[in-house]
Amino acid sequence: MLELTVRLVFSLAVVVGLLLLIARFGSKRMRGQHGALVRVLHRQPLTRTTSVSVVTVGSRVLVLGTTEQQVRVLAELDPSEVAQPAVPEVVVPVAGKRRADVVEKPALVPAPGNSPLAGSVLSPDTWKQALAAATGRAS
Repeated sequence: MLELTVRLVFSLAVVVGLLLLIARFGSKRMRGQHGALVRVLHRQPLTRTTSVSVVTVGSRVLVLGTTEQQVRVLAELDPSEVAQPAVPEVVVPVAGKRRADVVEKPALVPAPGNSPLAGSVLSPDTWKQALAAATGRAS
């Protein structure tokens, strides 16, 4: 019985080790090169089979609509629009200051990762944001 347990644990360790190695080296292949000509800046799924992507090709920034059958150019953006996103200014009163209004830029909430649960009810980030909004605290 002990021999069977040891063999089982050893086999499981070998399989998990191989899976970790495959995941590590596989992710490097799928990530793309540092100085690549084509880079995907953002991808927003719309349905299971369609999405909108913002892609840079050289110095051009393209908005692409993608489906299972085709890829279509929806728009071309100015590269300066993508490099510096517009952030609205908010006037915030500050106590103890001579000036009643101080202009601040609001804190940007970092976009959730590209996990399959990002933006869904099952995502932990969604619940953290909801709790922060309900309690009035910034995350």
